[in-house]
Amino acid sequence: MSLPTLNVIGPGRLSQTLAWLWHRQGLLGVQGLLARDSAHALAAQAFIGAGQVVDWPGLQTASITLIATPDDAIPSVVEQLLQSDVIRPGHVVFHCSGALTSDLLVPLRDAGASVASVHPLKSFADPALAVNNFAGTWCGHEGDEAALACLLPLFDALGAQRFAIDPAHKLLYHAGAVLACNHLVALMETALRSMQGAGVPREAAWQALRPLIDGTLLNLDQCGPVGALTGPVARNDMKTVELEFAATGQLDPTVAAVYQSLTAVAVQLAALQGGHKR
Repeated sequence: MSLPTLNVIGPGRLSQTLAWLWHRQGLLGVQGLLARDSAHALAAQAFIGAGQVVDWPGLQTASITLIATPDDAIPSVVEQLLQSDVIRPGHVVFHCSGALTSDLLVPLRDAGASVASVHPLKSFADPALAVNNFAGTWCGHEGDEAALACLLPLFDALGAQRFAIDPAHKLLYHAGAVLACNHLVALMETALRSMQGAGVPREAAWQALRPLIDGTLLNLDQCGPVGALTGPVARNDMKTVELEFAATGQLDPTVAAVYQSLTAVAVQLAALQGGHKR
């Protein structure tokens, strides 16, 4: 029995990871790999170990099409798929955008496909690493019942965990993911700038901060945000907060703005605590 086939439009780090896993587990036959840069597609082909680099005229029909381009490019990809006449009744088309809904794919539904969006809550910095630790990744999903009936078992087979997203509030969902992941990186950069401003070399600062970060994450797991909050705001030591805001402002206005914004959230958490903490 032949495997369902997969076309990948935009074979980047996320889609390379998924295609590699589905190919290695014998769940899907990777077919077309289409990118604006053919060198990018060739690199994806080499990593996945399957698929053919194609352009739009060479794209063939596939049971499943994954659109993994930047968000802004999805509407043009939909139009190109329609013009290429490769979508058939019963096909599944999905994208992995965390911010945009599957409504972008409605023109393909009109062509007979079922459509969906599945967004893995994972940082795909390196596919070679991601394929080894994808299991356990939470995936938010929404879309047509028929599409999800096809796609979710494929993600389950990779060890994913999943939950449904309300499309009407998908931007808030994605903002939460951005704050927890991408903006955590930005927050660590502001911490390093502040430490460096105090004369601590960046490498030493990171080594010193890393156990503190790990301990804070453990506290969040065990106590939640209210219970995990410590430091000057939790102690109501607001004079220290004022002095540190001024000091960071002299160092870097961006660092000071981050300090001030997060202090406002910390004050809200502290108000929920039953007393002050160290």
